[in-house]
Amino acid sequence: MVKVKKINKYKIKPKKDPCGLLRELYNSKNISIAHDIVTGKARKHKHKNMEEIYYVEKGEGKLHLGNKVIKLKKGDLIAIPKNTWHCLEKIKGKRFEVLVITHPKYDRRDLIFED
Repeated sequence: MVKVKKINKYKIKPKKDPCGLLRELYNSKNISIAHDIVTGKARKHKHKNMEEIYYVEKGEGKLHLGNKVIKLKKGDLIAIPKNTWHCLEKIKGKRFEVLVITHPKYDRRDLIFED
């Protein structure tokens, strides 16, 4: 029989992170999934080895991707290739919650900030 673990994001205490308040929901050697409540504008960064997928669960905000600014709203999904400068930004007065999926699994050592 396969062991399955049910995870409820509301039972995981959020931690401060460059984008806001992050709940680490799941990780294996190949993938990580986190829930992020974006609280402002993150520092622009990139990853050498990881690609990310953002899925907007609630609200709306902005994604700074390279030299573009893309408005995101509930239901939007966007893939961020590795080695691409990016950051999320909350729109003042709006809630902005994003599901973040990384492949391979999230590694803080692969977080490179823009000077």
